[in-house]
Parts: sequence; structure tokens; C-alpha cells
Amino acid sequence: MTPASAFTLDIRPDNVAVITIDTPGEKMNTLKAEFGSQVRAIIRQIRDNKSLRGVVIISAKPDNFIAGRISI
Repeated sequence: MTPASAFTLDIRPDNVAVITIDTPGEKMNTLKAEFGSQVRAIIRQIRDNKSLRGVVIISAKPDNFIAGRISI
């Protein structure tokens, strides 16, 4: 089963890409391995758009940007 998209890409009229992170069903945005294909697709779109002037990453969650835990 493919996870719901946690990332959206919008290109503003001034050629700035805005990536919005919103982990579905979670109070906080968390990075998960299953989002890898979504991130790769967005990076490909950004890489292929030669008119872009910059990229901004924002959160759709009102109280946080991103949380994570690294286990080594």
C-alpha cells in the first residue's frame, strides 16, 4: 500500500518552489522511510525545472516543523 503523500510542491509565480510537509494523520511531521519515493519525485521535478530561483520548505502543521529520531 502506498502511503498518503506527506509532501506537496507548488511553484510560485516568482519561480520559487515551495515544498510543504504534512504527515497525514499525525500531530507532528515525521520523516519515514516510506516517504523516500515522494521526496525523490519532488527533487526530480525541482532539478528538471531550470527556471527555479530557490526552494522553501515549510510545514502545514501550525505548531511544529519536523520531528525525528535516529536509531544507530
